[in-house]
Amino acid sequence: MKVTIQRAAFLKCLQIISGVVERRQTLPILANVLITVKECHLSLTATDHEIELIGNVVLEEPAESGRTTVSARKLLDICRALPEDAVITMTLEGDHVILRSGKSRFLLTTLPADDFPSIEESLFSTEFAMSQATLKKAMSKVYFAMGQQDVRHYLNGALFDINQGVMKCVATDGHRLAFSSVEALNAGHAEAKVILPRKSVLELMRLLDNSEENVMVCINADHFRIKSSEFTFTSKLIHAQYPDYDKLIPRTIENTAITNREVMKQALTRASILSNEKFRGVRLQLETDTLRIVANNPEQEEAEEIVQMEYQGNGMEIGFNVVYLLEVFSAMSSKKISWSFSDPNGSVLIEPTEKDNSLYVVMPMRL
Repeated sequence: MKVTIQRAAFLKCLQIISGVVERRQTLPILANVLITVKECHLSLTATDHEIELIGNVVLEEPAESGRTTVSARKLLDICRALPEDAVITMTLEGDHVILRSGKSRFLLTTLPADDFPSIEESLFSTEFAMSQATLKKAMSKVYFAMGQQDVRHYLNGALFDINQGVMKCVATDGHRLAFSSVEALNAGHAEAKVILPRKSVLELMRLLDNSEENVMVCINADHFRIKSSEFTFTSKLIHAQYPDYDKLIPRTIENTAITNREVMKQALTRASILSNEKFRGVRLQLETDTLRIVANNPEQEEAEEIVQMEYQGNGMEIGFNVVYLLEVFSAMSSKKISWSFSDPNGSVLIEPTEKDNSLYVVMPMRL
């Protein structure tokens, strides 16, 4: 194997796949990247057994084909340290890869390419194209509500529900629920309902950009794959029955309030400074056209904010985890938001007044 490549192209590809490589590995080879060279094509593959990510580079001139694995972290650090306009020549000699660039030379130990684990190839029953921006937007509106190390393992991920040309994304940790839907017109009559693990969702959000370039979405019973011109991302799925999210969305609504999202977000941010560091609770006291936000802590410190809002219902007080509310407001883009609820002990439904096919449910907390 011998290949010559521009540092910029090589570094970009390494950065794409680096997020999958775990720093602490039980198997040494999982800390390595698989380098595959074939004529005018170079690919870099990283895996943690659950996710496989392949980055692709088109070479300017044909190279000597071959395969090997080297430390992903060391390779990335070397590329970062080289000058921006550097050209790298990489040669496999015995059990070592030699990198040369200008007057620099690096000798790296390899592990056999045949020992590198790969996700077995399988047919995908569902395949359709959609823009990177559309897919990223759907995930960005729900990802924060996924569980973290919940014993109900199916909550440690996001549900992708594809049906009748619409893709719905849902995440919940049992205390709040986030829902968004986007049109996946190219999906046609495709149907699929799968749970993508938390790490996979976060990695995909890092990989996708806001461009209108299409990616292929491929789904089968075991895997979820995204293919673009620059990378191929494959993740194993969580095999479980996801909760019926429709039943978690409040349908009996007696009171509705409308407020400016940014004003509300800033008021909550200020009040949260003096909230209990452990429970992060704030009290929302609703009166006609007025919301009073109160936060206090064991040191007997208190913060109070008054926010004007459109509200004609009964006066009441509801407690919330302020972090849950702030994450919802950060995910929304609407200027104004609608709050719908029935009583102080029931969950609240938060929606943008400008319909963008997203909604949020937050459970109250006792203070």
